[in-house]
Amino acid sequence: MSNRQTRAGVEKLHVDSNPAAAASKANASPAHADNIPQWAQDMMSEIKKTNAGITKYREETKTEIMRCKEEIEKGRKESKAEMEKWAKSVEDNTKAQFELLREEVRLVSETTISLANEMEARKKEVDDTLNDQSDSITSMETKLKEMEKEMLKLRRQSEDLEARSRRNNIRIVGVREGAETGKKPPEFIAGLLKEKLGLSVTPTLDRAHRTLGTRRDGAGAPPRAFVVRCHYYTEKEEILKKAREMERTPEGRNGRIHIFPDYTQEVNNKRAAFKEARSLLRTCGGVRYGLRYPATLVITPEGGQTKTFESPKDRIYADKSFHTVLVKGKEK
Repeated sequence: MSNRQTRAGVEKLHVDSNPAAAASKANASPAHADNIPQWAQDMMSEIKKTNAGITKYREETKTEIMRCKEEIEKGRKESKAEMEKWAKSVEDNTKAQFELLREEVRLVSETTISLANEMEARKKEVDDTLNDQSDSITSMETKLKEMEKEMLKLRRQSEDLEARSRRNNIRIVGVREGAETGKKPPEFIAGLLKEKLGLSVTPTLDRAHRTLGTRRDGAGAPPRAFVVRCHYYTEKEEILKKAREMERTPEGRNGRIHIFPDYTQEVNNKRAAFKEARSLLRTCGGVRYGLRYPATLVITPEGGQTKTFESPKDRIYADKSFHTVLVKGKEK
């Protein structure tokens, strides 16, 4: 192929690729087309077909792009609408919950304030009641102390009256049950006292009776004690003096009859508290001891100083004194 033919084919191709130029070329020199070779014409035809396909693909692509853009825009609008709807729903729901919560907080606050006011009122009422009760308790305590003092005073007076009513009484222990059968108890006891104590005259007795309780006749059963009221206080003291003298003799200590003053129960309890001490003192020779009325223990060691004990609670001091007495007694 010559250079001229090649240049002519390229020009033909350039014209075909540009329709406006081809048309201008065709209009300008229609006769020149007959000079183009067949292969160039075929190439130009193929190029035209390719250009037409490209143009069609371009149009279709442009249409598809536009359709995609429309769908994207539509989806964006729909998504935006859905998001706005969801956001509106969330906002409305949040506002409703917030309003509900604020209402609940308001109710709780009002209830708390009401309870606080009620508690404050009740506290004031309780404080007032406690103050009144405290005043009442203080007044009652004062009255109770006064009543305790008065009761102690009355108790002492009652004890004193009971003791005074028993001043002429004695108790006789060891008289066999039924020994007074067929005789008047005062006459029987008067004769018994004169006989056992060696009295010069028969004592005058107002009353004589056994202590209250069921009669005990069984073997080994201790008989009930006799409570005896002497008409004269001096005769009662004489009977007790003779009884103490008799207790110091072996016959008196081994005898069945023992005579004691008729003390009240309280005095007996106080005197019984010194029982252990008196038992220890009995083993000491040369030691004088005794119980003063109502219950005072008196100890006088031989050649020593007399000591008195109002209560066995003075145990340390008493123990030391008893120890001294016992040592001296053993030395004797």
